Amino acid sequence: MVDENEVREVEMPEQGERLAEVRQEIAEAKADAADLRDTNPDPFPESEPPEEDGTPAN
Repeated sequence: MVDENEVREVEMPEQGERLAEVRQEIAEAKADAADLRDTNPDPFPESEPPEEDGTPAN
């Protein structure tokens, strides 16, 4: 039986580079979202967010 704590994922250099790129893109997207929240306030602050299941058309 294999102990899950002993199993390690092997990362190839290309995967590490891609992971770093994706993390950078996520950080930039979060910064962009924060800027948008600051410059474009919610026009309906009292409204409730949509349900997780989507719209009835889905």
